[in-house]
Amino acid sequence: MLAKQVKPLLSEDDYLEMEKVSKIRHEYVEGTIYAMAGGSRSHNKIAMNIGSALHQYVKGTACDVYMSDVKLKIAHRRSYYYPDLMLGCNREETNEYFLTQPCLIIEILSKSTATIDRREKLIAYQSIPSVREYCLIAQNTYRVERYHRLNETELWHTPYMKKAIVCSFPVLIIH
Repeated sequence: MLAKQVKPLLSEDDYLEMEKVSKIRHEYVEGTIYAMAGGSRSHNKIAMNIGSALHQYVKGTACDVYMSDVKLKIAHRRSYYYPDLMLGCNREETNEYFLTQPCLIIEILSKSTATIDRREKLIAYQSIPSVREYCLIAQNTYRVERYHRLNETELWHTPYMKKAIVCSFPVLIIH
């Protein structure tokens, strides 16, 4: 009988050092790394448009917009993700490579990531106390899924929008 070969898990420190020099990005989930695929032009345009609009909106505030090259660290889950967009409003966040307390996270959906974005990442992002909203934006149809905290008891609500002309983020009113 052959023994099953077990892949050794990567430490967080080794992962972070590897990412600094890697030509491709990897997400890290409890010691396992997953290579990130490149995005489409459509994906890039949507992210750039939303990021630019958010940047203009929060200019002069304590908030900053981060695009897909900044990691999100979820310490209690031993995970690092690369959200498409994050809004961070905590000036105490000083790490140059990742955030731990964003208030808004946005993912642009693709066929290869939609299931992970709606399941694994939804659960992971909801576990971060600072996250007030999580938005999933389709790139091939007019559809936005917006998950947001209804109140401090951690209840989440999901309104769906189709063919939205304006998509607002109530979390911006708070900051």
